[in-house]
Amino acid sequence: MHDWPQLGFGIALKTGHYRHFLQEKPRADWLEAHSENYLASGGYDVHVLERLRADYPISLHGIGLGLGSARGYSLDHLHQLAQLEARIQPALMSDHLCWGALADRNLNDLLPISYTKPMLDLICERVAQAQDILKRRILLENVSAYVRYPDACSEAMFLAEVVRRTGCGVLLDVNNLYVNQRNHGEDPHAAIAALPLGSVGEIHLAGHFVRDDVVIDDHGSAVIDPVWDLYRAALARFGPVSSMIEWDTNVPELEVLLAQADLARSHAAEVLRVSGAGASSAPELAPADIAAQQQRFGLALFQHDQGTLADDFRMPPENENFSAEDLRRRRFAVYRGNLHGHWKLALGLMYPVLKKLLGDTFFTGLTREYGAAALSQSPDLNQFGLRFPHFVQECELLRDYPYMPDLARLESALHQGYYAADGAPLDPAVLAQVQPEQLDHMHFQLQPACCLLRSDWPVFKIWQAHQQEPVEDFSTDPEPCHVLIVRPQWFCRILSLTPASYAALQALQDGQSLGQALDLALEIDEDYPFVTELQQWLQYGVLRMPA
Repeated sequence: MHDWPQLGFGIALKTGHYRHFLQEKPRADWLEAHSENYLASGGYDVHVLERLRADYPISLHGIGLGLGSARGYSLDHLHQLAQLEARIQPALMSDHLCWGALADRNLNDLLPISYTKPMLDLICERVAQAQDILKRRILLENVSAYVRYPDACSEAMFLAEVVRRTGCGVLLDVNNLYVNQRNHGEDPHAAIAALPLGSVGEIHLAGHFVRDDVVIDDHGSAVIDPVWDLYRAALARFGPVSSMIEWDTNVPELEVLLAQADLARSHAAEVLRVSGAGASSAPELAPADIAAQQQRFGLALFQHDQGTLADDFRMPPENENFSAEDLRRRRFAVYRGNLHGHWKLALGLMYPVLKKLLGDTFFTGLTREYGAAALSQSPDLNQFGLRFPHFVQECELLRDYPYMPDLARLESALHQGYYAADGAPLDPAVLAQVQPEQLDHMHFQLQPACCLLRSDWPVFKIWQAHQQEPVEDFSTDPEPCHVLIVRPQWFCRILSLTPASYAALQALQDGQSLGQALDLALEIDEDYPFVTELQQWLQYGVLRMPA
């Protein structure tokens, strides 16, 4: 079996804790980063991760591969992960035993697979391919499930066979074992016993949310005692394993996460020796039409009628409040809630001012309409909202607010600028060496993070007004607006432009020479202050030499 690195006790890296790690170097043994948050070819997030990898071992944990997707599996996404792997060189790399895409859309969730022979073949093929492209062995995480297919094979037995056939490892989430025990009556200790010795390269610990109809793996609270007991049982079987505290919602202060990691360290210290029987082998798995099964599941997320799924899932045991059929429907609805929640979170982060203007209720409804119409095409939710300005433009309910499409374009440009590739800005010293007669004929490009935007509406003033609490007064009367999105280093800002300056930059962006751009600006404003404008462009790193 693979000799996985022993990293100690780590925590998940969160944006709210960047400053602490950069300035204070807190005591975590290692950090886990969600891969999809760092796929951009430049920007602040990747810069922080590259800085921190010098001080902490890094584990890259993905949520977007969807290895079990019969249709819609993205090789482009896998190659993006390979680029990130080469850049960060993590100690560990992982994703989930799940599916997440249909042929025409990405569902951006960790959806449960059926444990059948065709799925086993598919997963093993995909894992082998991923390991070839990534040039390393990966870990697969067991997932929480709110519905189960009526398979004879358990998840752990399925994972054991994937490990045997591909040489990959397991990221054992003991909280997920507990959640599945509560939801489906599954034996977590049998799952631990079914995994081969040496296969577990990382363990996740997290909290969960208990409802009267389902237990949800929300990563929003401290680890509870029964989960700690499962952690101890896992360590007793697998020995020292890199262990990590997950806390993704209601994220507390950093000290709380570090204290949970210290508690994991204490539990591990009390486990004296490895024990347990040999690994179980997976039984023969029954065939199934995976693509059709996933198609029914995926389309049901967009509909309220789940009648087509009645025979797909194993019925959960009844409880005192709900019949088995009610539980099945309510638990499947968790996945629909996840889908809508991911849409709302992604669009809310990308369009915060638009969300304020529309109000939470209307914005929520709009995100659902957009999600159903736009069909997510990427495992990276940062890409989900790129077509939202066009959707706002065509939305009949927003016809009385003609400034909103351009406001959406402004916020989209800020979002894309944040994640844009880094570029080397034009060096003023290089420009100073150019002879005046040559300058007119030179060509320049705008930096990847820069974006020009023109509107007939005062969208910049509207955006500015909503950066304050309480919101400042603003007008939505027609008023021409010209702006440039810049990113001097890691964070974007908006510069207001005159029509002449906008025309000059647009000409440069279109491939015209500096002299031609200046002529256009002077046609609009005969007193155009070119030298002052050029100094500002250089100050904010707007220009670069052509590639």
